[in-house]
Amino acid sequence: MSPTSQSGLHAALQGDSYDPTVEDSSSDLESCSDSEDDDELSMVVQSPTKLVYNINHLSEKAQGAVRDLFSEPPAIALQQCRLIDDTYAFQMTELVTQSIRIRANGDGSSQLTCSCGRGDEAEPCSHLLWLLDQLTKQTLYDHDPKTPLTMTQDGFAKELGDPFTAISEHHLDVLSDGLHCQVIDPEALSEDDLASYRVQESRELLAAVYGTNPEDFRPDIFGRPMLGKKVLKRNDLDCTVFRMLLDNHHFFNYFQSVSRPRDPINDPFRKLAQRVDRVLRRFDAYASDPASARSSAETLPDASWAAKHLLGCTKLIKSIIYTRDRPLQPSEAASAARTLVHILSAVVSRNHDVVPSGSLTESRTERNLYLRLIGDKDRDFVLAELNLLPEAASQHLHTLEAIFEDIGMHGAPMTFFDKFKALLGRLRTPKRSSSLKRQIDDEGAASRGSKRMK
Repeated sequence: MSPTSQSGLHAALQGDSYDPTVEDSSSDLESCSDSEDDDELSMVVQSPTKLVYNINHLSEKAQGAVRDLFSEPPAIALQQCRLIDDTYAFQMTELVTQSIRIRANGDGSSQLTCSCGRGDEAEPCSHLLWLLDQLTKQTLYDHDPKTPLTMTQDGFAKELGDPFTAISEHHLDVLSDGLHCQVIDPEALSEDDLASYRVQESRELLAAVYGTNPEDFRPDIFGRPMLGKKVLKRNDLDCTVFRMLLDNHHFFNYFQSVSRPRDPINDPFRKLAQRVDRVLRRFDAYASDPASARSSAETLPDASWAAKHLLGCTKLIKSIIYTRDRPLQPSEAASAARTLVHILSAVVSRNHDVVPSGSLTESRTERNLYLRLIGDKDRDFVLAELNLLPEAASQHLHTLEAIFEDIGMHGAPMTFFDKFKALLGRLRTPKRSSSLKRQIDDEGAASRGSKRMK
């Protein structure tokens, strides 16, 4: 990716969330609207997360509020979030601490409130606008980033649907990872359990400073991380900075904002692999004991829920590949291929039924993650994306051959077998180095025009 521009870095230091999957481009909608006196174009605005919204149906006052917020985003840092009965609570800081609550109403719509007290029906507060934009960015799997979203009077995209329902179907812990926000779990065994993802990202940030693989960096600190009673660790700057990253949300956001686009913490494919792992941990826990699932407003983490996330992650990988201004670099392609092979291997290893407690009404396909994604119907699952990255995928040839054998034992549609066999044959054949741009060009004029899969 291109280096962060000076204006982009300034925005990051002001607290807006840097999105490594978006390229700086001359087609930036906000830049276009600044350079052209076009009333219709001015009705399409771009948020700090690079999502675009159509606001022409909003009142003039609400349009002004949205433009002001998006042009100068507040320096907000999320502190923590939790589910309390039928309410999701998010706590954030902006010089003073604010608290947003998203409550489920009986009529199927969410009640949105902020402790600042400045919002009203005509103009939602800036904290709500900021948070709901972040939620939309994390939960929409099928959205074309070049297509404007429709801003509602309540301050969120119409395409998001009901905010409470969107969170409950996505799950708060999965969402919190993408928001770099700690989830408060009253049943956690220790304080360390509450910050596991922040520990992981702190390791990524510090390892990048030394140019070291995060998994190999300072195992004495991160093997069994101890927060300690004091932030300062004498004679150990790395450990001190690590504790600071966990202790201060604004310091963490600042550190992340000045990291390089290709650092591990900004690798979109690595982040998706981590999301997949989070989803699979929840699914496996549920699969081992469905009866143990706590009564919650959130969707059960069953095969249907896990399949939706895994399909969504593969779609995001494809979108990242196609909606970019230049080909993937070898390191980026390697990360994408590694994540795709990880997803495929994880699904193939989970060919077992997960039966909800007291329920046998669902079909096997609905209860089995492997059958949903591979065994029952040819969805070209993962294979289509791997075919875009033959050189990077060839590094995983032996793993893919083992997966192919496992699928042969489990069973799958013949068309899927044929596609997988063709992929393996392609990976076994040495080829001259070629860029992803050339591969996409070979797909035809339609693919070249849109830069994404049809």
